[in-house]
Amino acid sequence: MKYIVKYLLPVLILLGSMACKKTDSTPVSNVVYEETIQNIKKNEPVLLTFDYTNNTAKVTWTVSPSANTTISTVGNSATIAFGAAGTYKVTATAGIVSAIYTIIVLNIDYADYGTTFNLSASKQVNIEINEPILFSIHNSNVSGSSINWSVFPGSFSISRDTVKNTATITFASSGFITVTASDGTITQSRSVWVNDPGITTANLDTVPFTLGEKLQLTPAIITIAGTKQLVIQATTTNTYHCPTDKILSFALAGDYIIDYLGVTISPQPCTPASVATCTSSMGNVPVGTHSFTISFGNKTYKGSLNVSPSGVYTFTWPDQSGVSISPLVVQ
Repeated sequence: MKYIVKYLLPVLILLGSMACKKTDSTPVSNVVYEETIQNIKKNEPVLLTFDYTNNTAKVTWTVSPSANTTISTVGNSATIAFGAAGTYKVTATAGIVSAIYTIIVLNIDYADYGTTFNLSASKQVNIEINEPILFSIHNSNVSGSSINWSVFPGSFSISRDTVKNTATITFASSGFITVTASDGTITQSRSVWVNDPGITTANLDTVPFTLGEKLQLTPAIITIAGTKQLVIQATTTNTYHCPTDKILSFALAGDYIIDYLGVTISPQPCTPASVATCTSSMGNVPVGTHSFTISFGNKTYKGSLNVSPSGVYTFTWPDQSGVSISPLVVQ
């Protein structure tokens, strides 16, 4: 959901002196409105409208600092996204009047969480032991006190905010850890990767997916020792550092769930830059229809997988906005 702010400003009447004096041809702008907008997430679209009665002047927009920002304007409105945490000054100017907006951006990534119960994590890779990570519930129909939280495996501590429907969790052990939240009817899980302080990987680093990333999943059937197995190759749309970059993923074959967390790369760019890939095996899928779930970009995508008695694998995949599957039928 977009963060929308609209202000209707009153007519500003400027009264000038009749004394004979030199008039500056470039009048000083008059600030008629100042506003501070907080708790904006990184890359969250902020819609601002600078409007006041009988205004005919074109509105111009400036952002300071301008680095890591994108802006698009239509009429007297601007949609701005901030790619890094920090404090920004946005100025809207129409003729000789202006408005100033101070935007405070959190170090939390934005995602479109849709309209159904969903769980997001402020960070999913490169988590250090005892680093606090904020998990947030979106679109819940119950109070925060009715949300049940669980963490598996390993040791952890949790602090809940039942008003904001959030939980701050610190992990005392490393590895692939799954946090689950349930409102009694719907259950959502979010996986994270906690670094192991005992393992040094000086040549590798795990980074989040870049903004606007989409995954292309390509299913195929392989035969091992006379048994068919479903394998799924994931490929990023955006390029990363090297052809050897790999997607960090975890597959739960029995539940037909794949979590895609980020990209393991060399910290030093090399030529040519390349898309990142990985291949997950779903094992021997029984005949029948099974739920098929992909976790990617702090969003859960759900469809189904049907296996016919003759060995035809058919995917039903309604939401291809962030994760697409092709072909949908393999054998």
